[in-house]
Formats: sequence, structure tokens, C-alpha cells
Amino acid sequence: MHPREPDGIGRVSRSLLVVCLVFAGCGGGAPSEADGTGGAAGGGGTAGTGGSSGGGGAKGTGGTGTGGTSSRLGGAGGGAGGTSTASGVGGSPPSGGSRDTGGTPGTGGVLSTGGASALAGASGGNRDAGSPADARSTGGVTGTGGTGPVATGGGTGTQGKIFKDCRFHFGTQSSKLTSALLPELDLYGAGWLYTDTFGWSGVCMDSAAGGRAAGLVPTVFAYASAGIVKTKYDLCDCNMTGCAGGDLCKYGSQYITQEWATILAAYTKHSAGFAACMGNRPIIFKMEPDWLQYTGSGQTQRWTNAEAGTKMTALVQALKSSLPNGVCSMDISPWMSDSTATSWYANFDMSLFTFINTSGGSSNGSIPKIRANNAMTWAGVFKAAGKPIIADTGYGAGGAGTGEDTTWNLAANINARMLEGVIALIQPNPGPTWGDTVKNMRSQLNAPPNCY
Repeated sequence: MHPREPDGIGRVSRSLLVVCLVFAGCGGGAPSEADGTGGAAGGGGTAGTGGSSGGGGAKGTGGTGTGGTSSRLGGAGGGAGGTSTASGVGGSPPSGGSRDTGGTPGTGGVLSTGGASALAGASGGNRDAGSPADARSTGGVTGTGGTGPVATGGGTGTQGKIFKDCRFHFGTQSSKLTSALLPELDLYGAGWLYTDTFGWSGVCMDSAAGGRAAGLVPTVFAYASAGIVKTKYDLCDCNMTGCAGGDLCKYGSQYITQEWATILAAYTKHSAGFAACMGNRPIIFKMEPDWLQYTGSGQTQRWTNAEAGTKMTALVQALKSSLPNGVCSMDISPWMSDSTATSWYANFDMSLFTFINTSGGSSNGSIPKIRANNAMTWAGVFKAAGKPIIADTGYGAGGAGTGEDTTWNLAANINARMLEGVIALIQPNPGPTWGDTVKNMRSQLNAPPNCY
């Protein structure tokens, strides 16, 4: 399952993942979701318009890429989230596994073809550790790949539409934010949207002018589908045991279908909540991690790949109902091959997504493969989904921290990954000197191909 990012910046509780960025307004919600455990959402997608080639600020016309989604969850569904600070988002994650995502659009945008995915029978696969604590989210906006001028010199350039600086973007979870670290960051993990109750006023306040995370873009794992059915039916994530109701790899698609009206209502409620309190500030929603697992052969009521795509579209539309300018990110399942990923994303309307992302589990910064023991490559999923990638160094079993991933502390590695579509990295558990590491790397990083 996916771990929730413990927090110190917004509040979180048990609730509802694919990712959505939102330029929206937000009204404070009840603090119930703000302090609890949270789940993460993975994402589906729709055909996007490829990445844009920067250059004089003109948008690249690019082709459309198929979307990306990931599928893998771990962790016991009933795990209680960790405690949160007064204004913290979510607590430490309950037990469970975490998921990955990835992929980004190639510059100039390439259109992925391919019909219905042949992934329907893919079940299992590597499941990542880490379960979500509860947080909430909304958002999602149609993205057209990256837009804006190409950055020039010193790894930075003209401002994009989402991030304040055009450069490679670093982030960490909210509980790790410090005043010394903030100047080096552009985004942070705010928690997991895991329930049907809105309680994200802390995130809205923290990311506002004068807040603890002012100037940073919050990211939220939108995981309500899994979170709601795990709670109601006592389900475990796929890599965990001990839940009376079984696990998501067997009953996930059945119960999500049964609770569909409740799940859509939850996303609609979060859309209105964020619209009331975020104003024009962007927020990224990583939609429903491990969405792929609901097409697995072990499901009691297995979805087709086309059904997975249709349902993801409905979730994004509900999340965008009060946030029409929101932007979403879709989860990556790294155990797929690059060619299988192309077929999978062809089932999604990737025009609803701006990014794809990894989440939970490790993401390798030193080699072309997202994970050494899996076939998928950074460049392959970037091309398959047609969207830029937000990488995450992930969590260990039960959501435990794995420490700082030093493969991402070398400028040569990050420069290589940028050429393969990676535009951002979240280190959930960095060491105390990581801020200095990032600062020292800045002058060695190339300018990104596009600004976002």
C-alpha cells in the first residue's frame, strides 16, 4: 500500500490517489481529516497533448500521449494514521505498502498509439511497502505537457505556470520542512486523501502567503477509492495479511464498484473544500495509486482496462467539478514493461493529467530503470504516458522511512534522469544536511527542457 506522508504542515486523517494539481480556492474544512491517517490516490489519465517544447516561451505542439497509472498497494487497511501536529498534515502512515509512478511527456510530444491494454491479467507484481495516513485532496486540471520558455543557464530559467522557478524541483514531506530547507524546495508532500471528510484547512493555511510552506506547491495522494472500501470492508493492501475482509487484490474492484456513488461524492466534496480555501494557488493531486491492480485476474469482479480508464475519468471530473483549472498526476506501475505501459495508458484520457508520478517504494536515480529488478524505464514510461515525471524515493514496509536516497544526490544522475522525463523529486525522509546537498548541486544541474 502507500504510505502517507507524515506531516507538520497541513492536517490529515483517514480517507481516500493518481495526482491532481489545482489552482483553486479552499475553505477550511473540519479538522477531522487533517490529523489522521491518510491514504493515497493513484491515477488514471486521459490523452494529453504531449510535452511542450519550450523556446521563446512558445508552447510545443507535441503529440498526445496516453496516460499513466500505477497499481500497487500494500499495508493493512485498518492501520491507524500517526499523530499530526497542530497544523500538521496527516500523521505517520498506517501499515501497508506504497506504490510508484513515473513517466513524463517527451519534448515535442509523441503520440502513443495502441488499443485496449492487454494488462487485464496483470495482478500482483512488486508491491511497495508503506501505507497511507489520512489526508485530503482535490484538483486536477488538463495539462498540455510542459509549457513556457526553456530555462537557460545555471539550471534555472523563466517561471512556469505551476512552480515559481523554472528548474529541477525538489521536495520532501511536510513534517521535514525547515526554514533552512525551504529556499531549495518547490513542492512538498501534504498527505493522503483517504476518507469522505474534508479536513485540509491546515494545508491551505501552510501554503498561503506567510504560511510555513509559502511558495511551495503541496502534493496530495488522492486515494479515496481504496481508503473508503478498506475502512468499510476491513481490507488489507495487496502485500499485507491479517485483515478480516481480505485484500484489495481480490475484492478491491468489487467493493469500489459497489461504493462508487460514495466515492464520487467524496471527490466532489473535496473539490468544493479545496476550491474554498486555496485561492489561485496550485496543488497537485496524485490520483489513486495502484489503479492497475483492479484489472488483475485475482479480482472477484475484475475490471477491463477500458473500465479502469472510464472510472478514472469520472474521478478526475468529480475532483475538478469545483476546480476547473486543477491539474492531476497519474500513478506509475514500474513492474510493467515499457510496451505494456503504452497499451495501459491508451485506455485513459491523458489530457486530464499534467504529470505522472512514482509513489512509495524506491525509485532509482542512478540507472535508466525505475527499479533495478523491474523492466520499466524512466524514458519508456515518459514516452508511453506523454507526461513529465515526479519521482519519489518512497517508503519501506508498513510505511516506515527508508532514509535519504543518495542516488539522487549526484548532479550527473539527475541530469541523466531529466533527459528521460523526470522533472521533480520528493525525498520523504532526508537527512539533516540534505538542504546543503541540494544547494551545492544547483550550479551543476542542467536547465530543464521545459518549465511547468
